[in-house]
Amino acid sequence: MSTNMNLQSGISLIVKRALEGRISPLNFMLVLGFFSSLVLLYISLHVYLFTISKDITTNRERRAEMMDQNTRLTAIYNDLIAPERIIPLVERMGLRAGSGEEVKRFALYEYGTPQRTEAAGIARVSSRKSDEEIFLIEPESR
Repeated sequence: MSTNMNLQSGISLIVKRALEGRISPLNFMLVLGFFSSLVLLYISLHVYLFTISKDITTNRERRAEMMDQNTRLTAIYNDLIAPERIIPLVERMGLRAGSGEEVKRFALYEYGTPQRTEAAGIARVSSRKSDEEIFLIEPESR
């Protein structure tokens, strides 16, 4: 409270001195310009912080909507890959389960990407820019 009173008495002292002619008009204009700059800075900061607050609120709402959409899509995905759905479809198409010798596992890499050593039993497939050229590299034997 005393700081506020000191500030008010300081401002009133400057205005009183200016009106009495003890402060030159140039000094008074400088002091007035300084205070008006502070007021404009204060207003611009409030507008800027209001804009940021609005953006944060908008992004929170978008995030909540995306989380809801992610939950719905995960539920749909789980329904689509459920064995209860796939097995009847496979039986209607007349397909049968493959044996271990018929199934080959492989990993697809883009040409030129660094590759680490694969686990035994997984073949690497590397394709060059055209989709028609696919090279099968047999898995390393242990």
